[in-house]
Amino acid sequence: MRRKILLATAIVASVTVAMGLITALAISSQVRARASSELARQASVTAALIDEDLADLRFRPGDNAAEQIARFRSALERSLNRARVLGGHDVVEAVLLVRDRRIPISEPLVVIPLLPEGVVDGDVVTLDVDGTNMLVAVQEVDLRAGSLAVAIGRVEPLFPIRGLTTALLVALGIGAVLTVSLGVWFSTSLSGRLAGISEAAGQIGAGDLSARAPTTGDDEIASVATAFNEMAAELQSVRDREREFLMAVSHDLRTPLTTISGYAEALDAGDVDPEDLSRVAGILHGQTAQLARLVEDVMALARLEAHEFTLRPQMVELDGLIEATVDTFLNKAATASVDLIANDVEAVSVVVDPDRLIQVLGNLLENALRYTPEGGVISVGCHPSGDEQACITVVNSGRGIAAHDLPHVFERLYVADRYRAVRPAGSGLGLAIVAEIVDAMGGTIECTAPPDGGTLFSVTIG
Repeated sequence: MRRKILLATAIVASVTVAMGLITALAISSQVRARASSELARQASVTAALIDEDLADLRFRPGDNAAEQIARFRSALERSLNRARVLGGHDVVEAVLLVRDRRIPISEPLVVIPLLPEGVVDGDVVTLDVDGTNMLVAVQEVDLRAGSLAVAIGRVEPLFPIRGLTTALLVALGIGAVLTVSLGVWFSTSLSGRLAGISEAAGQIGAGDLSARAPTTGDDEIASVATAFNEMAAELQSVRDREREFLMAVSHDLRTPLTTISGYAEALDAGDVDPEDLSRVAGILHGQTAQLARLVEDVMALARLEAHEFTLRPQMVELDGLIEATVDTFLNKAATASVDLIANDVEAVSVVVDPDRLIQVLGNLLENALRYTPEGGVISVGCHPSGDEQACITVVNSGRGIAAHDLPHVFERLYVADRYRAVRPAGSGLGLAIVAEIVDAMGGTIECTAPPDGGTLFSVTIG
């Protein structure tokens, strides 16, 4: 990650500098082209101005030739000086070309002697004048006796492109250094924070679920660290629940095993009277059934949580299924002196796995019988709920569950650990199994505390 960030930063800095150089060169070229065009235009204007100034100047035959040339040169010098002042040029020079003679009009000549061979009317060239680049435009003025070559020079460029280019390159260099510096700082900071998360992940992988990642800042890395810590906390909570579950199951297994082992030793030693054999057999049978029920519930819950089971949905008439299931629990309810009734059971048909639904309803009734005192009532109901759905309710009287414990009733052994059952027979896993089956069937289950006491379980399926 750090190498990628540094590489990306270096690429960005390099591209920025390259684009800056290209931009500077483009600006320089454009400014020079505009300067050359403008200087050529001014040279043309200067030539026109000189031509106008010389329009009234005539050579008269018989006059002194030297005086006429002096007058001509003086007029040209005035015209050139005016052109230099009005145009703001650095140099305005001219030579009079008469046949093979070159007569300087302004002295000393600076740029004309430096003009390369082949320069013609209208050309703009760059000359090195004492180490300074100068743009020079050449313009010719036709005269009766010959021609006048005018050279106009201005230090290149008209726009201070060299200073701008230097400043731009300095700025780009500073920007590149800052970019790389920020990239190094960012990558170091990011790598350090990611290293903290990586270290915490390694500790959790090694079994230390108490490890947590640092959550400094409020950016995406901090969000990842927070999510990681929440995951670690959930893993620790799950492990704690697993440990508690195993301890509880071990305790529940130990009780019947201890009883079975004790009576087995007594039988083996011949310490059981013949008249007590029937009673001992009944105890062993009950403890074996309790042990088998606990093992089966543990295996069922493991298969449900691993989704290693199948559903066979079909259209089921709930009223008949509920009444048949309730009938199978009437003897248990009568033995416990509890009234079990199926009232408000409406005729509703839904697509569901009937065997799994019987298992759900049976576990709810088993749980209700465990916590309903003698003389209490367990009521089962059913009514339509929404489109092609039904709601099955199981209500039992009794102590009920505290409001702060209601969200946890479907956790394994939660109710069994926190609430003393009236009839302790059972594994304490029934509600956890119910929740897993209902979820697998795409339904929902809810536990609430009615105002008049007791507990209400509502299962919505369909």
